[in-house]
Amino acid sequence: MRFVFRDRRALFLALFLWPASLMGAEPTESVVSTWKFSGELNTFYTDNVSNFSASQRLSLLEDPTQPVLDIPRQGRSFVVEPVIQATRSFLPSWGKLDAAIRAQGFIFENTPEFNHGTFGAQITQALPANTQLRLRYHYGPNLLLGTHEESRLGESRIGQERVTTHFGAIELERKVLDNLTLRLLNRYGTRSYNEAFSGRDTFFWTLGTHMEWEFREGLTFMLGYHLERGLARGRKQPEFGEDVSGYIHYLEAEIVARLTERLSIRCGIDYERNSLTSGIPDDDFRGAHDTTLQGEIEGRYALTQGIDLTLGYLRSQGKLTFEKDLTIVNTVWIGSAFRF
Repeated sequence: MRFVFRDRRALFLALFLWPASLMGAEPTESVVSTWKFSGELNTFYTDNVSNFSASQRLSLLEDPTQPVLDIPRQGRSFVVEPVIQATRSFLPSWGKLDAAIRAQGFIFENTPEFNHGTFGAQITQALPANTQLRLRYHYGPNLLLGTHEESRLGESRIGQERVTTHFGAIELERKVLDNLTLRLLNRYGTRSYNEAFSGRDTFFWTLGTHMEWEFREGLTFMLGYHLERGLARGRKQPEFGEDVSGYIHYLEAEIVARLTERLSIRCGIDYERNSLTSGIPDDDFRGAHDTTLQGEIEGRYALTQGIDLTLGYLRSQGKLTFEKDLTIVNTVWIGSAFRF
């Protein structure tokens, strides 16, 4: 993969000094478009509320390593997902810049304690030679993973487990051919748990590479891989009795087929393996690994120029080494996407 950057100095200037250049340059045209809004309204039915959110975020551009409860509780519910995004474009002298903010939520009918939302911001800067630099921030506060009814670590570990996630990501994307786009991703973040589970507080970093290839007219293949390292607080404080540090390998493959001018189908498969690296004696996580395999299919119909309708199905299954049974998620949904 050949980038426009010819040496390390040029790469450094683009990635790290670029924000500073924004403060000193004079725009040639302040605004090239008014605010644009887009959003979604989706309704799901799932047979596993504990793992529903994590299965929905198992995607290259979401948060594919969002934690799940060690021993998930089963529960069924309808779920409503509203999404809204506002974007504004600018055309300063250094190239087009898009700034966006986004809010998203999951609202559960039968289990409102699982209700939660996420918030994000994104800046996309156009660079020479069909290249883009993208900066993203994600905030997911106080997500309920589930309730522990028993624990070998004592009564203090019985009750709700909640986590708050912050991460920032930088992406460098280049269209190397008319039908081929490559992307590099790097992200850093933290996951902070409620006090009873504070030994699981984690700092993580991720390296990833993505490819989008339209190998035939109307057929696009997408492939991506992430390597993530998570370092938990319990790694250096064995008094917590566990260490959830580990290496995560995540792979996604997806194909989108445009059947008609209005109708398209998307099929995808995801594989994730979390190899835990605990060195604490008697820790259940010592030598353990967690694997997840997920597949989904979605049909999309363009009702009008600004409104799409969607219908989909997802199945996910996963298992920790010391669990007896698979954790399975089945979800169906119908939704709409709009732009104005």
